[in-house]
Amino acid sequence: MTNKGLNLKLIGLLICSYSCVLLADDDMEDFFSMSPAELANIPVTIATGTAKPAYLSASVTTVITAQQIDTMGATELDQVLETVPGLHVSIQAVTNDTVYSMRGIQNGVNAQVLVLLNGTRFSVPYKGSSMTGMRLPVEAIQQIEVIRGPGSALYGADAFAGVINIITKKAKDIDGTVIGVRGGSWDTQSVWGQHSNQLLGWDIATSLQYAHNNNDGDRIINSDLQSQFDRNFSTDASLAPNEMQTKLERWNAHLNLQRKHWDIDFWAFNEVDAGLLAGAGGALDDEGKLNGQNYLTDLKFSSEDLVDDWEFLAHASYLYTNIDAEIHNFPDGTLLPIDGNGEINPTVPFVLNPTFFPEGVLSEIGIENQVASFEMSSIYKGFDDHLLRLTSGFRYEQVRTKESRNFGKGITVGTLTNVTGTNFVFLPDSQRSIWSVALQDEWQISQDWQLTAGVRYDEYSDFGSTFNPRVALVWGINEQLSAKLMYGQAFRAPSFLEQKQQNSQLFVGNPSLKPENIETVELAFDYRPIENLRLASNFYFYEIEDLIATSLGGTTVPTVNNSEGQTGVGTEFEWDWQFHEQWNLKGNYAWQYARNEETKGRVIGVPEHQIYVAAAWQFLPKWQLQTQFNWVGHRLNFEGSTNSELKDYETIDITVNSKRFFGYVDFTASARNVLDSHGKEPAINSYPDNFPIASRSFYLETTVHF
Repeated sequence: MTNKGLNLKLIGLLICSYSCVLLADDDMEDFFSMSPAELANIPVTIATGTAKPAYLSASVTTVITAQQIDTMGATELDQVLETVPGLHVSIQAVTNDTVYSMRGIQNGVNAQVLVLLNGTRFSVPYKGSSMTGMRLPVEAIQQIEVIRGPGSALYGADAFAGVINIITKKAKDIDGTVIGVRGGSWDTQSVWGQHSNQLLGWDIATSLQYAHNNNDGDRIINSDLQSQFDRNFSTDASLAPNEMQTKLERWNAHLNLQRKHWDIDFWAFNEVDAGLLAGAGGALDDEGKLNGQNYLTDLKFSSEDLVDDWEFLAHASYLYTNIDAEIHNFPDGTLLPIDGNGEINPTVPFVLNPTFFPEGVLSEIGIENQVASFEMSSIYKGFDDHLLRLTSGFRYEQVRTKESRNFGKGITVGTLTNVTGTNFVFLPDSQRSIWSVALQDEWQISQDWQLTAGVRYDEYSDFGSTFNPRVALVWGINEQLSAKLMYGQAFRAPSFLEQKQQNSQLFVGNPSLKPENIETVELAFDYRPIENLRLASNFYFYEIEDLIATSLGGTTVPTVNNSEGQTGVGTEFEWDWQFHEQWNLKGNYAWQYARNEETKGRVIGVPEHQIYVAAAWQFLPKWQLQTQFNWVGHRLNFEGSTNSELKDYETIDITVNSKRFFGYVDFTASARNVLDSHGKEPAINSYPDNFPIASRSFYLETTVHF
């Protein structure tokens, strides 16, 4: 995209939002209930565990409120996160999960970004990230806090490139009963209910959501790996060109109980017959499906003011996930090259031993994860200028697998065979335990200076120990301007797949893996010259060692190893300007240069430039229009890739909101990717045209408050 083209689109964004300004009314129901300066004062706990305004927190922090989520018309969490500076949401080819690229750091399963739900990790040990297919309903979210940068000194493993904490609505946020419905493109249907009450001294919040959508018929895969085999064998088995399988049905239920000292959460997430996007084996799959059951129980206790100068905290959680996937790796009637181990091997000469699969190449996989954790903290407040926090914890992680397939080692080719509990399963049952201890001091050096220093030690039963310090110096230069200088180390633990996967053509695990390590230095400024304007910028440099990656190493199947690593440098700039009582203009720009030290070239697949702009206009009493523009620029393909070029692309979304119409009804109409941009996200060589982004879509939503 040329600079001229980019400028024209930004101008068009503003013109689109300005078209009916003469209709505005002076008697307004204020949509902009908080000024940019007041938004910067929202207390966040993600940086240190202690509530502080975002501009004084010991990290580069972004806060997104429930009102901002409503204003942008987001229907999925990923649409919200795409607005965070330096964070880009992409697609993972094999697990079908979304992938978060943060400051040019990403791997295939989000393991380098830690996602928390109300401060509790819900990552699963088999792949090191959140549950496959996990999609939290945005209607249940009260606030999102995002750290860009390391967080292992406080959170331990996987708080590597950043941390995302999703805070759900409590009883005081719901305040009664809320019922909502949404309908839209691709037969989207969603209904939810929320209710708050008080019983026997407990504040009770409940929510239930059901959502369904069919395939996005415009997300077409033109060619896949089966297409290549068809050309070699003169067959016609490939389903391409055809649409990606984006269909989904899901249930979410949440119960929160709160009273003095106690906070208890129960969360259930069930996914039914979800489609496998572009397919799990490199070929389109219109018959495969994924079913998942995920349950999280979380209990927090705080002594609060029971003991003078001390606060004691206890936090226990239990996560259970069970995923069953039926996968057609290749479609019915495929003819494939099979090697001596029964594996599909494209390097085998095509004239030798081609095998016919009349029912396709089938896999049935089950993965059960259990994670139990307990953490205790003590906070000492007896010093005038110091706040000391000591935390110790224990976590136990376990995975159990089952598998049936009709190809591969130990199997008569073409016969669906149960290999559960044998040496031929893709991942043996595994478990590990983790002990940790962390110490942090928040030192108020003077009225304008604060130093936060901390260190955490983690001991893993499988790969050993890690030690991660952090320090942040915050200077309140005056009431309008603050500066931060930060240094931190973080680590990512190797997942069970990376350590132990076997009998797979994707990659073979390595039990000798070391954890990834990162060192980051950041300098940040936050400037609020007037109440209605906030400007923020930061500059960073990081260096990653022992980056976990796959390499061939003289074999036909990649093996997981620690590589030389990655370095990165970049900057992020953001603004929030309410330049009129009816108008607000906000956005951000992010630039990064990430270098792979193994290849000595830029990191592939991640955007070097990102721009986000949103213009909001309260054009009538109780009505608001927001138009937002998102541009993703300058990404590279894999070296030697035959895939098409990853061109820059942009999306424009338009949302109209009405708040408390007739006193109790909210109405939202939204159009996403209005100009139907045909952007692409990077894919493996099996998909030479890469992955298409979601096409243009429209939604109508009504919420009633009782």
